[in-house]
Amino acid sequence: MEPSAFRDGFWARMPPLPEGVTLLRQDVLVIPQKGGKGYAIFDVAELAAGDVRVPVVIMCKARVRPVDVGRCSSALRKADEVLRSRTSAGGDIPRPRIPMLATDFASPAVLEACEREKIALVDQRGAVLLRAASAFVHVEGQLRRRPPRPREVVLRGMGSRLVRVLLQQPRGASTVSALAQATGLSAPQVQQLVRRLVADGDLLPAGRGEYRLSSPPDLLRAWIASERTARAVRIEAFNAPSTTPEALQSAFERLQALGVRAVYTLASALLPQERFVTGLPHGMYLSGAVEPVVTALRLRRLMPHNFWVLRAEPIVETSAGGIYFAPRLLPHGEGVALPQLAVDCSRAGGRGPEQADALVQQYAEAGGSPSSES
Repeated sequence: MEPSAFRDGFWARMPPLPEGVTLLRQDVLVIPQKGGKGYAIFDVAELAAGDVRVPVVIMCKARVRPVDVGRCSSALRKADEVLRSRTSAGGDIPRPRIPMLATDFASPAVLEACEREKIALVDQRGAVLLRAASAFVHVEGQLRRRPPRPREVVLRGMGSRLVRVLLQQPRGASTVSALAQATGLSAPQVQQLVRRLVADGDLLPAGRGEYRLSSPPDLLRAWIASERTARAVRIEAFNAPSTTPEALQSAFERLQALGVRAVYTLASALLPQERFVTGLPHGMYLSGAVEPVVTALRLRRLMPHNFWVLRAEPIVETSAGGIYFAPRLLPHGEGVALPQLAVDCSRAGGRGPEQADALVQQYAEAGGSPSSES
């Protein structure tokens, strides 16, 4: 899970703290990293327990391991120093804030590490550990089990093969056995993914051991959001002298004749009536050597880059629920299925997300039923 996503979720759904204990966020502290390598975000807050109020500075981090606690402690203490130097500015030196780590689930080993490092902790179960001069708070938390893995784990990789199959048959209902056959996954693997999708509200039991989507457009939006920050696709960028339908058709036919597996995406996979923005690069998923594509389209490694060759992770480089699943028949060759096209556009940069939104809207207006033909 992305750090900012966990932080936003933590504050949006506050942990179940016991009566009389509250955590109030007061401000945000942003510290640029050395060498211009991004920035760190901390939350300035106050923990109140009865009449006692303890100022804290919080780092939000999901899936903390014991070995992470030392680094978190150092970062938190530096943040407190920065905060005090900024707020002193000609006045009295402000009271130090207790460093606190906010996470999803704190194992006993993580709690012990926090005690050793003398930092406070709160997790999404409602567990709290804080030791200060004026207060000691230790709450076990309400949940015993680790919460489910982040949603992205289900929607990416192996899980994305199931998502593609489900989105392609949005009005239908399928058994685990049928989904396993369509995705090329084992029945136990599919059963595990189905359980998670049911728990998340994406799938509904339809009787006779079948499942159906509750809202196909919502699942597509969730998949897009999970893939937007993924690093599973490798891209080689080129300049194509011509991206006309005739040039694309000639290139696709040449690749087919050579037995090279490929499918168009991005601008190359859009029908004329589907083009919502300009400036989107053309692109193609490719399995095998890039040289035949370079030759067929006379690609050059020059700017501007208007043609991308995309390489999917091996687990989805398949027609069994992967990127080659349910291709659309275009005038100049085959293009990825509409849901996959929306995902690809969303991470293309520029106005790609706008094009993705338009495709999601098209998918929704069609009743969540993508066409495989032009």
